[in-house]
Amino acid sequence: MFDLSCGIRLRAFRAPPAVDLDNLLSLYNNAQIAPFITQRFLSPRGEQLKKDFLDILDKDAEIFCMIETIPTPSTSIDEGKKNGPESLNLEPQFIGMTALWGIVERGHRHTKYSIVMLPEFCNRGYGQHITRFMVDHAFVHMNMHRISLEVYEGNDRAVAVYKKSGFIEEGRQRKALWINGGWKDIIEMGILVEEWKEMQDSKA
Repeated sequence: MFDLSCGIRLRAFRAPPAVDLDNLLSLYNNAQIAPFITQRFLSPRGEQLKKDFLDILDKDAEIFCMIETIPTPSTSIDEGKKNGPESLNLEPQFIGMTALWGIVERGHRHTKYSIVMLPEFCNRGYGQHITRFMVDHAFVHMNMHRISLEVYEGNDRAVAVYKKSGFIEEGRQRKALWINGGWKDIIEMGILVEEWKEMQDSKA
């Protein structure tokens, strides 16, 4: 479990109860998100996706985290009182998921990064914090040499986050996907450990 300074937490996926699977399924059934996280056409997804997720997590995930808020104390104000008793909201809110995915041979020290968040939690800086944490974690604790990702044309907010975190555009599959009534490129991005080290040195 990782608590980030921006007030969110990255925690392990929990299979039972099925709350986490339901939350993941909700991402793929969200018409705003789905076109930018899957190459399948927009359509309702059901129980089979949950089964597929469990199989993928078991076989391909180097690290997989659920993203949620960290419950914080809040002060309630009673009528006629300026300061009421302190209360704690014990229920974290589901934000999304993030992962580092393995490739065929671990000896290549190459992982693939992904992040998905609900639209209502965007534009709060969470994506930047999470991406930088995951990149740092991959290079420092997992001894990776390279991190790559794919992002679909039109997801400008994600591209901006990745560039700020040091990812460089390495290529495009031109007009490879049909999204929201038009052809879009698949943008391939990557960062090498030496590039990451240069960024760390420049901050020192």
